[in-house]
This record gives sequence, C-alpha cells and structure tokens, in this order.
Amino acid sequence: MLKIEIKNRLPTPQYPQNPKFGTQFTPHLLQIDLQEGQTDFNAVIRASQDTEPFRASTVVLHYGQSIFEGMKAFRQKNNTVAIFRADLHAKRFMHSARMLAMPEIGEDVFLQALKEYVRFEKESVPQLEDHALYLRPLMIARDEIVKVGKSKKYSFYILGCVVGSYFSGGQAKPAKVMVCKEFVRAVPGGLGEAKTAANYAASLAPQAFAEKHGCDQVLYLDGIEHKFVDELGGMNFFIVRNGNELCTPKLNGSILHGVTRQSILEIANSLGLKPKEEKLSFDEILEQIKSGVVTEAFACGTAAVIHSIGEFLFLTKKSDAPNSIKLPSETPVGQKLLSELKQIQRGIKKAPGQWLTLIE
Repeated sequence: MLKIEIKNRLPTPQYPQNPKFGTQFTPHLLQIDLQEGQTDFNAVIRASQDTEPFRASTVVLHYGQSIFEGMKAFRQKNNTVAIFRADLHAKRFMHSARMLAMPEIGEDVFLQALKEYVRFEKESVPQLEDHALYLRPLMIARDEIVKVGKSKKYSFYILGCVVGSYFSGGQAKPAKVMVCKEFVRAVPGGLGEAKTAANYAASLAPQAFAEKHGCDQVLYLDGIEHKFVDELGGMNFFIVRNGNELCTPKLNGSILHGVTRQSILEIANSLGLKPKEEKLSFDEILEQIKSGVVTEAFACGTAAVIHSIGEFLFLTKKSDAPNSIKLPSETPVGQKLLSELKQIQRGIKKAPGQWLTLIE
C-alpha cells in the first residue's frame, strides 16, 4: 500500500530546447523512506531543492548499496502522456534489489509511485519531437555506520529530467568503439545483471582510456575467455548479418537485461528481420565484417535508443598498438528499428501489448 503526500508545489519552469542530456531536472522529486520487511509505504512529492544533506558516514558512500533505473515518459500524438515499458523496468529494479540485498518495494508500489510522480510533473513532459521526460528511480542505503553489512534503512527516489537528443547538436554520428581484452565489465555470478552504481564506476577508467584513442565507447568481452561479446559500458549490442539477421549476445549472467534490447527483439519479426540471441565471438565478427556478412553493428539503450557503430578499434593489451576496421556507412536496419521504436513510444503506431503505461 502506498500513500502520497504533496509538499511545496513549484511552478513548471521553461526548459530549453534540446538541452544537454541529464542537466535539466524537474523541480520535484518523490521520496519513500523504508526498511526491510515494510509493506506499507508513505511517499512525499516535494521540491528537489529541499533534499536533505548526506552525512559522510552514510553507508551507501562506503559500501555501494545503490540501484537505479532509467526510462522515459513521452508526449503522445493526442497530447496525453505515457511511460514506455514501465513494467519491465519495475521487474528489473526488483531483481537489482535482490542482487544487492536491498528491500523490494514491490512492482505494484514502484509502478504506482512512478505514475503518480509523472502525473504530478505532467507539464514537464515536452511536446517537441525527440524530447521526453527521463525518469530515474533510485534506491540507496541510508544507515550511518562504517561497517560492512547491508543497511537497515533505505531511501527510494524518483527524479525527473527533461531531455532532448542524447547526442550533442541533435545528430548522432556513427560511434567509434574500442575493444580491449584487458577490460572486464563483469563475470557470471557478479553484478552484471544488476543496474547498480558499481558497474558504471568500473567502466570509467576503460572509457577514459578509449577516449584518449578517439573512441566514443568501450565494448566489453566476456570476463572468463575474453573472447565473446558481452555489452558496452552502458548499452547492449547488436550486429546485422546478411542484411536481415539481427543478432545480440545471449544473456549469460553478466549482461544487463536491457529494456530497449528486449523491445528490439520483440518487434524484429514484424519488420521482416530474424532475431537471434547467441554467443558472439568478436574475432568472428571481425572476419564477417571483412567478408561483408556483417553489414551493421549498433548499440542500444534507453538514453540513446539506437546508436550505429561505424568503426572498431581493437587490441589485446592496453600497451599494444590498436588495429581498426570500419563498417558500411549505410545502416538501414538500425534506422528502421529506430523509426519504429520512436513511433511506438509516441503513440503514432499502436504499441504491442502493454508497452505504454498511460497517465490519466
């Protein structure tokens, strides 16, 4: 059960067009303070600026119990508002909570809180094309103790952020992606399937190394054999073979269960594509690019949706001189999928099943 209190409602600001991603926060957030075993919850929607200060002893700062989600609410063609695939994000949030030994607020409470927050911030959902209200549910440990162990107290938040295109200037250029066998994102049995701060912190040093070589992202191989593709630092990975085979790494305990990934797999057949989940050897991908069998590669995720890959820079050790290979500049499959997803998200095309959670 969830009860919601409203405090200190602020006017909706004027947001700039196509703001830098992740910088234009809405004036309010939702907060639930909770502990293990709780079944009734009290939420408050209040001004974001009223957030209480964190003490340096707060346990999340020391031992990393922190999970989050990222999803979008879109203005529909009839001017209503809908959240894209909220149910999958709710399931994944609970999965992350279990993996981090954190309490589960339950999918129903998560969804109710999400809907009430978006309803409250409805005026902040932008009308402009390629704009949305990005939603960041977050849970952190709140005990104040310097001792390893799961916290007893937690805070759950929902933040809102008005976003335009993920790419500066609004135009996505094909990405240059680094593959280095020394880099490991996760291993089976670890935290790869959890959407937790630790995974993203671990990607920062490899990302900085890649950027020094002119790359935009890092594509990680499996942490055991350093042979098979897992995913990028914050996105899932696809290749296109022979123009219509749509292949992505099979989930293996190290790969995040991406919502955009799942959506692409579910609409592929309707677009004349053949979706496959399988182990993808990076060396085989290189050979198939050379032979023309692999015609496209792209990354996908909530923020960027679909981002084509134009070049791989690859090396075994960081000390090696890198080699590179380019992909064809035309990306018809990726563009077709991107167009389809955008039209579904905005209600221009009918969404399959319950993909859109309408906000009345």
